[in-house]
Amino acid sequence: MEHKITEDEAALYDRQIRLWGLEAQHRMRNASILVAGMRALSNEVCKNIVLAGVGSITILEHETVTEEDLGAQFFLRQEDIGRNRGEAAAEKARLLNPRVNVIVDKEDIAQKPTSYFSQFNVVCLTGCSPEQTIRIDDACRETKTGFYTAGVHGFFGYVFCDLTHHEYREEIKETSLDKGKEPETTTSHLSQDYDSLASTLETSWGYPKPKALKRKVSPLFFAIQILWLFQLAHGGRLPQVSSQDDLEALFKLRDERLQSAQVDGGFVDNDLLQTLVGTVSAEIAPVCAIVGGFLAQDILKTLSGKDAPLLNYFLYNGIEGTGLVHHVQKKNA
Repeated sequence: MEHKITEDEAALYDRQIRLWGLEAQHRMRNASILVAGMRALSNEVCKNIVLAGVGSITILEHETVTEEDLGAQFFLRQEDIGRNRGEAAAEKARLLNPRVNVIVDKEDIAQKPTSYFSQFNVVCLTGCSPEQTIRIDDACRETKTGFYTAGVHGFFGYVFCDLTHHEYREEIKETSLDKGKEPETTTSHLSQDYDSLASTLETSWGYPKPKALKRKVSPLFFAIQILWLFQLAHGGRLPQVSSQDDLEALFKLRDERLQSAQVDGGFVDNDLLQTLVGTVSAEIAPVCAIVGGFLAQDILKTLSGKDAPLLNYFLYNGIEGTGLVHHVQKKNA
């Protein structure tokens, strides 16, 4: 059943409506979003999406709260230890905006059939295994469901977006030379196509010079890929900080991946991988806030149909203080 914006909601969301228009707010008010995996990053995403006034948000989480979760997850409290993460977080999320329907699903995402994801407008995964992430992205492409996956590993974070084919509008104000005349607004209807996650992992770059390649993509892009390859080869687990064997395995995967991608072997140095592994399991609150804020804003942009969403990677390096957007296609050379 379609929900129409009430007068009370128009007053509540007045600033947003002024920014992106009543039609965009109406689309968001009727949208259904899945957030899978309740981590510090997804706390940020849920907070921003709920405050924006979407129709419903489903939190898919089968794990329970541990003491380690309390460090960066602001939805959780000491008394939540032992409870389902999704249930505990949902209670606090509902208080932010009672108009949003916050649903909890306590099943394991690995047990969900591909048909499950078609009921949502946008699917957002955090902390999901690479194997499941690729499976769900492929499922979302079949039904043209918006797909995001994101993660934070200590000082580093990433967002990947796959909307298959997305249509949107852009408004441009053109100032007049006549001082007494109001600026005219022209609306353009545009679209952009997306590559699947699996295809971006097979990109061939054609051995460009390192400086030329850095203008196209960050070394962090490959470092995250190498981390995924490690997880695929080790049953989904992350490398251990104290394990020299894990570090050597990462170096080997780095060499193999860069060779297959036709990238100079020195493009991803040992220091970057060692730094990544050093905090790979850590959730640093400011990094989660930055990456989560970017991710939530882009989801809302997708739902609104106004302006171009992320195409298709956002990579954040907290050590350098940089956030870069890269468009990675299967053939980027």
